[in-house]
Amino acid sequence: MENSAPKSITIWLTGLSGSGKTTLANALGEKLKEKNINYFCIDGDVLRDGLCNDLGFTDADRKENMRRASCLAKMMNDQGQIAIVSLISPFKAERETARDLIGQSNFIEIFIDCSWEECAQRDRKGLYKKVEDGTLLQFTGKDSKYEAPENPAVHIKSSQIDVTSSLAMIISEIDRRFPLILA
Repeated sequence: MENSAPKSITIWLTGLSGSGKTTLANALGEKLKEKNINYFCIDGDVLRDGLCNDLGFTDADRKENMRRASCLAKMMNDQGQIAIVSLISPFKAERETARDLIGQSNFIEIFIDCSWEECAQRDRKGLYKKVEDGTLLQFTGKDSKYEAPENPAVHIKSSQIDVTSSLAMIISEIDRRFPLILA
C-alpha cells in the first residue's frame, strides 16, 4: 500500500508580539534538526527585515506580509521542507487564505495565546513601552486588531505553560495528524 502521508507540512504559529511564537518555532526547529528533518523557519521579524522590508503596518501591508509568508511556506513545502511560520498574522481571513494556498490537510494552526499585559511584561524589543508612550502606532492588539483563532489545532496559553510542555503539545499534534513525519 502506497504511503499517502505528506512529505511536508506548514506549522503556523500566531499570537501577539512577545507571546512566544519565535521561541517555540526555534524549539521545534531544534527538535526537527535532531531527527534530521528538513525544515525552514519563516519568522515575522526576519521577513520584515528582508522580503517584506517595503511594507508598513497598515491593514493592507499586514495582509500582503501574510500573503508573502504563505507563498514562501508553500514553496518550502513543494521542495519537501517543513515550514514553521512564526508570524503575528492578525487576520482570520488571511490565515484561512494561507491554509487554502498551502492545503487544508497540510496546515497546522497553533495559537500562542498570551494576554496583552503578559506580553508587555516580557517586552524584549521595547515595543510595548513605545505603544504606551504613544511613539508606536498601529500596534497589533492595541490600535490594530488581532482576531484570535476560533479553532486552532493547538491552543497554547504561554503564560501558563513552559516551552517544553508547549513543544510537547505541538509534537503530539504533528504525530496525531502525520504519524510518519517524525517517525
